[in-house]
Amino acid sequence: MYFKAMFDQGAIPVLEKIISFTEARHQVIANNIANVDTPNYRRRDLPVSEFQHALSKSIEHRRATNPRIFDFLATDNVAANELGGVTARVLTASPSPLDILRHDNNNVSIDREMSELAKNTLLHNGMVQILSKEFQMLGNAISERITR
Repeated sequence: MYFKAMFDQGAIPVLEKIISFTEARHQVIANNIANVDTPNYRRRDLPVSEFQHALSKSIEHRRATNPRIFDFLATDNVAANELGGVTARVLTASPSPLDILRHDNNNVSIDREMSELAKNTLLHNGMVQILSKEFQMLGNAISERITR
């Protein structure tokens, strides 16, 4: 119980949710890239704006109620899982004016997917670095060392 309380406060649970979401999104984007030449394949994605909104609402809820407890507020397509991460439903991306439907009914743009993959990778790596620093600070506090 004590360890759960120690890891459920601060930035750690928020970082866990973001890392979990970016990991799942990375797989979906990689799948889109793998199917760039598959006839009738439609681009898929995770609900990024819905995740961001749920995360924002969850952070606001924690500030308003109890700063020691972080409860991720689920939506229709995004929910917390039992491992501390996030489960999101893969959705067929709605067509946008930027999408080009090719003659084989495939709407995956390799340029767009590579751009999304790069943005997702940067976000993921940044959050992993911040989480690593959080654990380093906890380790320093436990061992009574001073950080610089």
